[in-house]
Amino acid sequence: MLVSLYAVVGAAITTSLVGLVYGRLRARLSYAALLRTALITALAGFLIYATVTQPVVLLLAPALFGIGNGILFPVATVLVDQAAGADYRSRAASLSGTAIFAGQFLSPLLFGPLIEATSTTTGFLVAGAVSAILLAVVLARRIGADAEDDAGHRGEAQQDAEMGVSRDTA
Repeated sequence: MLVSLYAVVGAAITTSLVGLVYGRLRARLSYAALLRTALITALAGFLIYATVTQPVVLLLAPALFGIGNGILFPVATVLVDQAAGADYRSRAASLSGTAIFAGQFLSPLLFGPLIEATSTTTGFLVAGAVSAILLAVVLARRIGADAEDDAGHRGEAQQDAEMGVSRDTA
């Protein structure tokens, strides 16, 4: 029961809280910046799990995952939607959901034997390495960084701030 509370309080509640402020984050940050933030929080969470043994500090890891998930899901949805275009939007959305659930199903099947053969530290370091590789790809390929969209969005956000308008929706 304690482990369940740990996950719920750390990750689920944090994800929900980020969801409540996502509109404000998006008004200030580009999709590329949000995507980098989500991957950095995942990397930090895995590194904490791999290297920390103090229970209080370990509480940071699920909170970081919650922050990352609260940012990643809406950003990924928008980026998949934009990449697919109008003709393939619904198919891309359903495949995106399928990929998420497939990953949730496959990750224990992939990481379980690795952890069994090595250690939980190794499992978390490998998961952190996957996050680091994804972050490097995002940085190298400028994924999510549509210069026109980002410049236009920042312009809108600055105008809204000057007029006192708040964008609380995604």
